[in-house]
Amino acid sequence: MDTGNGLFGLTPSAMAITIILVLVALWTAYTWFYGGVTVPLPSYKSGFVGTQAPQAPRLPKAEGFLGGRFKKVEGFGGAAKGTGSPDCLRSSSEGAALVSLFRDLTSSVEEGPDDLRELTQLVGKLSCFKKDLVSPSYIVDATRHQKYATSHDIEPIAETTGRCFAKTIGPRDLGLALDKWTSRGELLVKRLCTAYKLTAGEVEKAQGLFRALIRDVGDIARGACLQGEPMIAGKPGPRDAHPHESEMYAVLGEYSGYY
Repeated sequence: MDTGNGLFGLTPSAMAITIILVLVALWTAYTWFYGGVTVPLPSYKSGFVGTQAPQAPRLPKAEGFLGGRFKKVEGFGGAAKGTGSPDCLRSSSEGAALVSLFRDLTSSVEEGPDDLRELTQLVGKLSCFKKDLVSPSYIVDATRHQKYATSHDIEPIAETTGRCFAKTIGPRDLGLALDKWTSRGELLVKRLCTAYKLTAGEVEKAQGLFRALIRDVGDIARGACLQGEPMIAGKPGPRDAHPHESEMYAVLGEYSGYY
């Protein structure tokens, strides 16, 4: 039997028990005030029921973490491609007016709703293309949500937007993309005017709205994609690849001798 005296006249075994009890008391107090422990209280009607113990004011904690659980913090960012149909409809009044011409009408052929759905997608794609190009942030935001369609796209339009910002798209590539959008859109408008039985005046209005949309987007694209300095990646640095031609090929130029 241990008869030695420790601190405060306690034996080592008694001191160990005292330390354990103090630690248990501290942990219980911490979980009571900051952990929201549910303590069962007696009830004379239904036995023991769980009720939430009163809690002291919580200490400030890191944002996104509260009460031992991660909390989703919501921001205030708007929809990248806007709301409504077509996408980014507030970026082009001509595109929104064009789609609205057919929205409340009934098609006389089976292909009408599918053509209208494709035209809505094309108009929204062009409107989002314009929205990204005129944005001062130079971020591929609205067009990255647009789907690729082989019927009217050469490449995903988000890639075209990125190449515009980086100034890596040539006039020929941009012209081919605009030509394909134009030809497919003109065909869809013509088919829809027939399917929805528009009058001659309405047909002329629909064609004029689509041409105005294409002209607007084309003018903005030529200015943003073919002019100015690159807005992504910047100018090539001294360690980047540069065009170089050896001087030995200079003799292959035009002959300027006597014979």
